[in-house]
This record gives sequence, C-alpha cells and structure tokens, in this order.
Amino acid sequence: MKNLILGYTRGRNKWHGFSEALKSIGQHVDLAIDKFDNINDKYDRIWSMAESMLPLQAELEEKWGIKNISKDAASILTNKKKLDDFVVDLMPSIIPNSVIPTCLEDLDIFGDGAFCIKPVIGSGGKQSYDTSVAYMSYHNKESFMKSVPCDLLFQLNKKGFNDPLFNNYTNYYMAQEHLHADTLYSPYHYVNEKGNIKTLFWLIANNVVNNIDENRFETKPMSFMTYPELEVPSKVEYYTQYFFDTMIDELKIKNMFFSGPDFYWDGVNIKIIDCNPRIGSGLQIMNELHDGQYLPAILLDKPFAIKHSYMWTPAKLKPGRIKEIKDTSHIEKYFGQNHKLKAGQISTGYTWPAADISRPGDKESYARPILTITGKNRSDMLDTYQTVCKQLQDCIVYA
Repeated sequence: MKNLILGYTRGRNKWHGFSEALKSIGQHVDLAIDKFDNINDKYDRIWSMAESMLPLQAELEEKWGIKNISKDAASILTNKKKLDDFVVDLMPSIIPNSVIPTCLEDLDIFGDGAFCIKPVIGSGGKQSYDTSVAYMSYHNKESFMKSVPCDLLFQLNKKGFNDPLFNNYTNYYMAQEHLHADTLYSPYHYVNEKGNIKTLFWLIANNVVNNIDENRFETKPMSFMTYPELEVPSKVEYYTQYFFDTMIDELKIKNMFFSGPDFYWDGVNIKIIDCNPRIGSGLQIMNELHDGQYLPAILLDKPFAIKHSYMWTPAKLKPGRIKEIKDTSHIEKYFGQNHKLKAGQISTGYTWPAADISRPGDKESYARPILTITGKNRSDMLDTYQTVCKQLQDCIVYA
C-alpha cells in the first residue's frame, strides 16, 4: 500500500506520528508538507492532516481513481458554514444558527443573543485580543458594532479573502450562535475502507468563560479528560451515532479520522459544532500513551484495549514573573511539547491550553505549562495533577 500524507509544518505532531504508524504495519509513506505543486507519483491512499487539504485530496483521488472522498464531500467538510447547512437539512435541531454576514441585518437571526465569529476554513487556538475577530464572542449585535469595524468585515465577506494559512483557499468570517454549557463531550471516530464507523474513545471538557471587556468574551474548554463511553449521556450517544451514520451514508466517506464534533448538552437540548475530519491531538496523545500501538491497530481493524486514561490541562500556578526555575527533571514527563518554563517569563496563573495571550508589540514571554496526566480513572488523575502542580510550583522562584 502506497500512502501520501498531506499536511503543514505546524502540524508535525500529527503527520509524523501517523506516518510512523503506517510504516509500522509495512506500508510505504510519502509526505507532502506545505508544498503541493510537485505531486507526480500515483498513490493508493491519501490522508489529509488538516481539513483544508481535503479539496486537494479529492482532486488527486479523482485523478488516480481512488474513491474515499468526492469533491462535493470535500467542499462540505472543509467549510464550517457549508457543513452547518448540510447537517441542518438532515438534523435541524442540533445545529446552532449561523450566517456569513454581509450587513448588520444578517445578524438579526441571533435576536439579542450572543454569537461567535470564526473563519469558515481552518481551526484556531492562538488569539490576538487587540486585532483579531476570529474566535471572539459578542454579547449581542450592539456589542459587535462597538467592537468591530463592521463595514470592513462585511465588505471582506462579500468577496472572501485569500487565506495563506490554509492552502490559499478563499475564506470568509461566519457568525455562529454562542453555545452555553459547562461541559462538552467530544468523540473520536474512524471510518474504515468499507465505510464502517467506529467510535474510538470520548473526551470530556469543562468550558470556562474569559471576559475580555464589556462587549467581548470567549468560551473555551480549559481541560480535557478521557471519559468512559458507558457514562456518556444516552441522548448524546444517540445523536453521535445518528450524525455519523447519516454523514457517511450521504457523503460516501471512507478511510478518514474524525475529531469531534463537540456536543453541548445542557440536560435537555443538544447542539454540535466543530466536526474536524482529521486526526486530532487527543488521538495522537492516546497513541503515544500506548507506545505507538493504537493507531496501527485502528488501521488494521484489530481490537485494542485502551489501558491508559489521560488528562490534558494547564498547570495551576501562582501568577508573577519567573526569576528562576529549579530542576524539573522529576516531572518533565508530564510536560506537553513546547511548554517548558523559562526564567523571565510571566505566569498568568491558570491559562488556556492553546491560547496566545500576548498582544501586538508585546515583547513579554508568557508561561503556558500544559500537563498530560495519565491514570486509571478520574480520581487517580486528579490526585496526580494536584501533586504535579505542587511539585512544579516548588520549582519556581519569582522575581
């Protein structure tokens, strides 16, 4: 089997781990990273590590006679607004209101309610609170008008804009109903070569609101933890199965991983957002915790017993400027990639797992230690988390 992986340099953790999984089961792998103009060989299977790669994958598949994703399906799965509209036609009750606004009146669909602005293509975690509207929420239309150069955004949305971050596709800003829930449930799935869907595992996350000013706020999951499938609310599990069965039947998808969608469940109503047709960080972590054996088992359609649960969350530290870091070798196994502390950094306390809190022109370096805690169950992981946070705190000397 000859495989081609499409990806970006910034997503190395995903495509590197996945390429190693394919090689471990005796398959040939080539990588196309950032540059896609010189793909001349023919391949048996293509894997996209970002949804913005799907249109290229569909184009190459049509050229080589592969039938894992069509151009129509790729167009829908790449674009959040198109996916919303597609699912609304099939399952209208679970999709939040959304619109690509080109005038203020378009925002009337939210009434006096809150909404979030996000690009229709791509995913985001880094944030500039001074200049960016992406992934920012507004209390209502009036708050939006006070905070955003509306005419500029509306003009931009009339034609779209070329987005170099996502393969130079034409992007737009959509407004989507803000969802209120303390907890979200997020599954990982794989669709095999026969088009059969398999639930891999579930994560649960706690949502935290960050009020930026009187008009703007953001709600993001602060920590993620693996969650027993048997404890997932039955209504959430029902809609998960219905969602994926319908999607696969309608779009004829094969050989594809899914991270999400995120299910917002308040005990009565269910809404979903962010269905990502790619390997997510959670699956990569799970594979690493099982010594790289989990992804190969999935690809070979072999049973696999998950032995490790994990918690991915920021460390709780006292705020202040760090003067000195003592030896942390005894706890470095819990640190995520690129999250080691350095003298001179500013600790802001309990920060977002994937947030860029610096402002334009800000030369400060901010400490964002993210911990990956493993254990047998929730209680075990929480105990370990408290212990590691205390040990890390004891290693920090403040100025």
